[in-house]
Amino acid sequence: MRPRSWAAILALTLASLPLAGEGACGQDLAARVAAAVKSGNGTVRFHFDAKPEVEVCDQGIRMGEHSYLQWRAHGWDDEPTNCTSGFLEVELATRGSGIDDVKILNRRSDRTADAVDLGEVPAPAAAHYLLSVARGDASGRAAEHAMLPAVLADAGEIWPGLMEIAKDRSIDSGVRRSALFWIGQAAGDVVAKDLREVATENDEDQDIRDAAVFALSQRPPDEGVPALMDLARSAGQAKTRRTAMFWLAQSKDPRVLPFFREILVGGGKG
Repeated sequence: MRPRSWAAILALTLASLPLAGEGACGQDLAARVAAAVKSGNGTVRFHFDAKPEVEVCDQGIRMGEHSYLQWRAHGWDDEPTNCTSGFLEVELATRGSGIDDVKILNRRSDRTADAVDLGEVPAPAAAHYLLSVARGDASGRAAEHAMLPAVLADAGEIWPGLMEIAKDRSIDSGVRRSALFWIGQAAGDVVAKDLREVATENDEDQDIRDAAVFALSQRPPDEGVPALMDLARSAGQAKTRRTAMFWLAQSKDPRVLPFFREILVGGGKG
């Protein structure tokens, strides 16, 4: 499977619910960051436990053997170097009273010299706080960049928080599309119903509907394929039906070919 770059992910493209009882800890982290910002420091740093399959290398981030993020190597087959696992270290760049950017540090040399280092924080609290950055008044760049370390944190299920972001129309559409992408990649529970709800919302922008359809295409086949078939048959928007058909055509699931025959013979909806 060809690895995806972070740029490609973006091109394809807190939560009000506390994470595993860590809402108070997330609020405490937010207060610590705010205090550092108020003191005039431009950068705040902290680290937390990462999922077991996550490795941070000189070239970028690996999730298992075949999934690469933010990869900077010239060739996909380049041997990763200086990989570490077990934790993630992030820095938050601030501007005024808000967060201007969020970045994962690959090397100790990437650290900002005069940053305030908050040390280790619980992973659920870090994920909760980072999703609050994505949902709040951060810049669009910071909001999108905050979601990746939240997804990589060893914090249990965070997809309900991502879904809150995806459904909130007051949030920038690019941030919402990124949330939908990560739901498709990271949700460990059944989310097809919620994604289908976004994909069929008549008052929603079509680019958000399309992002929800794409997220369904990334779900396990037993969850995603039936949902895509249902959208291809009955979605109220012709573009949504065509998008569902497109992603079904990329699938190797044995149910897809008979479904296409059924649609062609029966005519389907236009």
